Amino acid sequence: MLSYTTVQSLGQVRLEEMHEQARRAALAKTARRARRAQRHRAAHRTPSALAGLIRRTDRRAPAPETL
Repeated sequence: MLSYTTVQSLGQVRLEEMHEQARRAALAKTARRARRAQRHRAAHRTPSALAGLIRRTDRRAPAPETL
């Protein structure tokens, strides 16, 4: 039979492992949310960025030569 102190120390180790697992899960969740938000911002920024590039190319396009 295990002594009380042995059971108590094993329980403490298990509790620490569970805390570490929860901490890692929280970090992973935060990283996923950050990546998702970054993709979301990039997706909404793309049409305006493309519009800006199109305006620039339209302004800088050389006039066609007529013969």
